[in-house]
Amino acid sequence: MKNNILKLEMFEAVCKCGHVGKSHYIIKSFPLMAQSRKEAARIARGIPRVKHDYQDAILNVFKIDKKRYFELVEINNRDPYLRCTCIQDQNAIDLSDRLMDEDRSNHYSPRKEENKKTFYCNKQKIRNQKKYMTRYYDIEKISNYNAIEFNDIA
Repeated sequence: MKNNILKLEMFEAVCKCGHVGKSHYIIKSFPLMAQSRKEAARIARGIPRVKHDYQDAILNVFKIDKKRYFELVEINNRDPYLRCTCIQDQNAIDLSDRLMDEDRSNHYSPRKEENKKTFYCNKQKIRNQKKYMTRYYDIEKISNYNAIEFNDIA
């Protein structure tokens, strides 16, 4: 256990931080202790306020000394953006000079509507297929079955 602790080095991770709008971010440096740059980047991605789903959320990771490490700790402790706990606290802070515009081409995008297969029922497009299949499909099947029985009798 002591061997792993002794091998830890100090790193500075420069990250894109969010919760400031969909197309904006703030660049922030975090001091980290890790065994390698790769592990430091992995740890930095898990820090609150860092954009987790962006491929380029970690801009840079480099080694630092103790003086710079404790300087970053002090800077982050005094930063009101990292200390706010609710949206009202964040709205009270003026972040307009720190905002950067986001290039939307480099982040993870969820599956788009146009890539999904469309589902129709009697020429009517069904928006939520799972909901339709669980709630309405069985009812239609039962009502059609009952209609056939009554038509056969008459």
